[in-house]
Amino acid sequence: MTDIESYYRHSREKLFGYLLRLSANTDLAADLMQETFLRYVEHYGNDDIKPPLLYRIARNMAIDSIRSSRRLTQLVDDTIDDRATPDQELSNRAEFQAMLQAMQELKADEREILALVSGDDHLTYLDIGKIMGISEGNVKVKIHRARVKLRDLTQRQSHAR
Repeated sequence: MTDIESYYRHSREKLFGYLLRLSANTDLAADLMQETFLRYVEHYGNDDIKPPLLYRIARNMAIDSIRSSRRLTQLVDDTIDDRATPDQELSNRAEFQAMLQAMQELKADEREILALVSGDDHLTYLDIGKIMGISEGNVKVKIHRARVKLRDLTQRQSHAR
């Protein structure tokens, strides 16, 4: 088994999650994930996988795709938690929708940096900086500002209800 196959099996869900958070479209995220791995192999081979480079390819492809379509599809939460009571499920869905609405109000770069840091990808700030083409210090500042803005938006929404 090559390094890329091993990395793909271990990390495909993480990359998919990142692309889903960027695009808010499951079909597009799946297509972009597959294409990202293919492009990586075509240009850099099967050995010595560099996650920041892989995520940079995924990011660029997502941006190109979103620009070309000029529309964002709303993410619909179809998951059901069997352990939740109907009231809890309703509350969870409302919170999820409020968070999605608040995320849509953020600028694209704010959504993207939160998608990178909040994922299960365990990317370092240095890795995120390489993906986005900014310094590690700038990553920290942008994450802080985006989190503060998201918190303010969600609080404003909860007060409006």
